[in-house]
This record gives sequence, C-alpha cells and structure tokens, in this order.
Amino acid sequence: MPTEQASAKTLMVIVSVIGLIFAIVMVILFFNAAPARSNIEVHRASEENVECLKCHLIGDETSPTMPHLNLGRCVLCHGLSKEEPE
Repeated sequence: MPTEQASAKTLMVIVSVIGLIFAIVMVILFFNAAPARSNIEVHRASEENVECLKCHLIGDETSPTMPHLNLGRCVLCHGLSKEEPE
C-alpha cells in the first residue's frame, strides 16, 4: 500500500504532465489560429511589419483592420496562402 507522501508525489507528477501537454497544445493551436495572408503581389513583395501596418492598422474596404495589438512580426503567425488569387 502506497504511503501518503508517495501518493502526493505521484499526483503532482500526473498533474504536471497533464499541464505540460495542455500548454504545448495551446501554443500549437495559438499559432495555427491566425488566418493566412492572401497570395497577392503586395503580400508576396514584402514580409516587413511596417508594410503590413500601412494597410491593416486602420483598414479599408479591401484590407481588414488588425484585430489585435501589434506583436512585432506579422509573418510569424500569418503565413502566405498557397492559393492563387482569382
């Protein structure tokens, strides 16, 4: 029969492993949740943050407004779409 001390240690290991798995899954889901940039000439020409902010900081009828704070490197989350525009 396990001791009370061993049971607490086992529980802590199990909770830690579950927490680590949860954290890894959340990071993966976070980076996959961002929509891809449309495959247009403007997006293919530059991957600089300043170029993105010119159109998406305020937004207009053709470019949506950025719905989050400026995180510094847009292409880290927003990859280029593989689909060619029509």
